[in-house]
Amino acid sequence: MGIFINGVGLISPGYTQENELIRVEDDRLFCAEPDYSKFIDVKAIRRMSRIIKMGVTSSMLSLKGSGIDKPDAIIVGTALGCLEDTVSFLNKLVLNKEELLNPTAFIHSTHNTISSQIALNLKCMGYNSTYVHRNLSFESALIDAMLLFDESAIGTALVGGIDELCSESYQILKRLGYYTGTDSQLIQAGEGSAFFNLSNESSPGSLAEIKAVECVSFAGLDAVEERARKLLQLFNVDSPDLILSGNVNRDNDSSLLMDLYSNFTSSERVCEFKRFCGEYPTASSFAVHLGADILAKQSIPKEAGIYLQSETKLKNILIHNNYKNVHHSLILLSAC
Repeated sequence: MGIFINGVGLISPGYTQENELIRVEDDRLFCAEPDYSKFIDVKAIRRMSRIIKMGVTSSMLSLKGSGIDKPDAIIVGTALGCLEDTVSFLNKLVLNKEELLNPTAFIHSTHNTISSQIALNLKCMGYNSTYVHRNLSFESALIDAMLLFDESAIGTALVGGIDELCSESYQILKRLGYYTGTDSQLIQAGEGSAFFNLSNESSPGSLAEIKAVECVSFAGLDAVEERARKLLQLFNVDSPDLILSGNVNRDNDSSLLMDLYSNFTSSERVCEFKRFCGEYPTASSFAVHLGADILAKQSIPKEAGIYLQSETKLKNILIHNNYKNVHHSLILLSAC
């Protein structure tokens, strides 16, 4: 069964506070952060790290205007968790020679701190889970929500994908080749927080429907193509109106991926979404926001570089994210 997106909250380098898609030319893309004091009590802000503020605020934005104060479930996907708190704790560990350590940074560094803080803020005592599955963390959170909806265990869910970028993690990942693309060109590093107010019922304000989520790991592009074809056939989709691709031109993957997409649609209907948000493990959450925004408005932002005839009805968007052709995910969005 599909689930409906009834609200979104996004803090990202790729969108302005006016919800306009932008592209920033830099090696590191940091979020355009709002004035958190408009969403969180000033006294509480002092005790929150940056990623916690991003998560709490974007979750509140997704619930705004929906009439839902407490979702039945809070499910978060994050690959790296609270990096700045982790770095702070490890630095103090070295400087103090493992003695007289303040445990606060360590307590705040655990991955489930984000979902826990959101639950405390919303006074939500329901189902709460965090998925830490590398580049499939957000997809795992979505699948969990869909299973709960399918079992009629919940009626609403707050699902998000979030990861932050800090100087220390950037230098380490850069050294390990995470941001190295074709011909040694640097891939833009990114971060972001995207939360979705989901329900098993549509409403007049529904933005889009999430039809299905599929994950493919340790398999070639042939297996990805076969899975994508079966997914589209299952929902009687001959060809998606748009493909949002997570391609970042790594290891000469671009030509292989374009060959893959050509089996489903023309190259003019492929948009590489990481040009706007940068490369980070849960970037597919940004793509879901972008896709839902396009389907709700029935228009593609000019910054995306996709030009279709004005009368074209946008019905289905296929999101494909991958990391080094090892972990692939497919998310099918449809207009309500």
